[in-house]
Amino acid sequence: MAELSHAHLPDYVVINDPACLNRHILETPAEPFTFPLSPQDLAILKTLEAKYDAEKNCAGLAAPQIGFPKQAIVFAVSDDPALKKWRPDLTDTMPKTLWLNPSYEEVGSEKHRDYEGCFSVAKVAGPVARYKTIHYQAYLIDGTKVEGTAHGFLARIIQHEIDHIHGILYSTLVPEGQLLPLEHYRRMREEAMKKGQPTL
Repeated sequence: MAELSHAHLPDYVVINDPACLNRHILETPAEPFTFPLSPQDLAILKTLEAKYDAEKNCAGLAAPQIGFPKQAIVFAVSDDPALKKWRPDLTDTMPKTLWLNPSYEEVGSEKHRDYEGCFSVAKVAGPVARYKTIHYQAYLIDGTKVEGTAHGFLARIIQHEIDHIHGILYSTLVPEGQLLPLEHYRRMREEAMKKGQPTL
């Protein structure tokens, strides 16, 4: 199958864009995959991965964000010194990973509050409390089951993306009045980094 060009990739479904007519998909639980995968399923996964690869700065992406109501996510957390400067909880890393039908359970009750953004919630960012440690399980394209434990920023990314396949947007988890314009958040983060302080 030929590689997908950027021009042929779907646009993001954006909840706060009135012109986006399929916004409801972001608030609707997605359908699980069954194995073996169909050609249509494989095409969805190829498109999801291509959309992720086309972004210069993308921690993770879920299939509903590009219009497919299926339980698939793709993400990565690299050992990036620049990222660690403003994500001090970046302890666990994972190469680019594509999961189907993923789920997680919290390990303990301890949470960490930090800012998040999302391609499907345009031009804003806000603080979300996430579990510091989770146990995850998911399936690979060939039906192999994987499971393990994730901590810190990796756990946050997994929780954010799995929320997407359950119809939950991070913005609904932000305390009232604390959702900020994205440019405001970026300025705040830059000022905090200059002082050697965390954003929160």
